[in-house]
Amino acid sequence: MNTISGFSSSSPDSSALTNASKGLANGNQALVQAAVQTATPGNTNFINPAVQESQSLQLVQASAEAASTASQMLGSLLNVTA
Repeated sequence: MNTISGFSSSSPDSSALTNASKGLANGNQALVQAAVQTATPGNTNFINPAVQESQSLQLVQASAEAASTASQMLGSLLNVTA
């Protein structure tokens, strides 16, 4: 899974909040997959799941920051137009 796929600007109707939401969902899904790999009996490869967990965490953090920034921008726009 490409963890960067949480951010997509190819759709003309996509918004920052939509992309942030997708990033949060994708990061959470990747984290669950990594946890399942780690917990699978007989798994001897812990490096790939550990890297995936780290990437998932970074994606979730970046997505949360993007959502926060978009929310602040929207609030500022509403204050200017009010």
